[in-house]
Amino acid sequence: MNHGQSFALGLLALVVAGCVDDPAAPEPVEGPITLAAAIAQSGRHAALGTEVARGYHLAVDIINENGGIRGRQLQLVLHDDASDPATSARLYAEFVTSDTIDAFLGPYSSPITEAVLAVTEPAGIPLVAPAASAPALWAGRERQWSAQLLNPAPSYLKGSVDVAALVGARTVALVWEETAFPASVAEGVRDAVRMHGLDIVLDESYGVGGADHEALAAAARDAGAALFIGGGYATDAIEFTRAAGAVGYRPRLMSLNVGPAESYFIDEVGAAGRCVAGNAPWNPAVSTSGFVSDGQTMVQRYRAAYGGTPAYHAAAGYGAVELLAEAMDEAIADTGDADRAAVRDFLFTAETGTVLGPYSVHPVGDPQAGVQRALTGLQIQWQDDGAGGLAQRIIHPWAVADAAPCRMN
Repeated sequence: MNHGQSFALGLLALVVAGCVDDPAAPEPVEGPITLAAAIAQSGRHAALGTEVARGYHLAVDIINENGGIRGRQLQLVLHDDASDPATSARLYAEFVTSDTIDAFLGPYSSPITEAVLAVTEPAGIPLVAPAASAPALWAGRERQWSAQLLNPAPSYLKGSVDVAALVGARTVALVWEETAFPASVAEGVRDAVRMHGLDIVLDESYGVGGADHEALAAAARDAGAALFIGGGYATDAIEFTRAAGAVGYRPRLMSLNVGPAESYFIDEVGAAGRCVAGNAPWNPAVSTSGFVSDGQTMVQRYRAAYGGTPAYHAAAGYGAVELLAEAMDEAIADTGDADRAAVRDFLFTAETGTVLGPYSVHPVGDPQAGVQRALTGLQIQWQDDGAGGLAQRIIHPWAVADAAPCRMN
């Protein structure tokens, strides 16, 4: 045996004995892990963008209180994009140029997310989009770094069509904002209407900020629509609910894209919100858990920090941080660092869960790479609470419903 062989065998013995580090083991990287996002904290999407941001903050706080990710603290950098796609894209470009970001959390809304992905995808930085449902952002786009957390928009209100058919509605008024997300919801509604053999008596679009809510409600009333469905974002949900009362329109069911799931919706519309329904990918009544905590812990922390009960936008923000944290935990275990490629690989292959619900996306190379395929939404409705007020109930899917649907007339 020569001196080289003796040294090699001696080193191997020391490694096995644990006396020296394995030369093949990755060197751990120290210092904080940085997540960044630009999200609406002013402008038309401020209310819901703020809810997503609250979810980001809560999850990061809890992770850091518990020692971070394998001993490394999380640093969260948030900027206000003022609900503007160009501003958001510019802010993410600045993040990319800084070369200090380990992974991205997404902005609020499908149009803004689309503008951002044009920046982050070529940069090769992982991004979890917690508030973008339009399938067109992913389908056929060969995404390799960006994953969708919410259920795709065409599924949003299909359950409400099921409910409408159950309560005897045969005619439908579909209204929708001319942007990617509401247009995708409308496509899903049309598919569900065809499946149930219902009749669309009004199918009307409107520009951003251009809805004449009372005129559209009156047109639906005059067309005899028993289901009024669609809309745009939260402001439209509030205004359509008010408009129906103003023009004396009482369909059997009103179901709106975004807004009814939030607690402030009923504060804005009051008694007019009775029996108004909508989509909710998550609800506090449903048991969920993720890498950071279970749903009830998130609800308790939200109440302590902000008051009130969170809705799905806060849960989506929280879940996006959970997903990246789990990905980074595995990446650090394997490589010693929050390696971007390893994080990306986890996002596109994992079958896991977050507070929002189950998570799995189509893999890299698939025509729908990055599209969420595990999460299905709920249909919620505001109903009498037995004490003179209104409470949110789950009315669909039937397997998890905690109340029968109520009718507006």
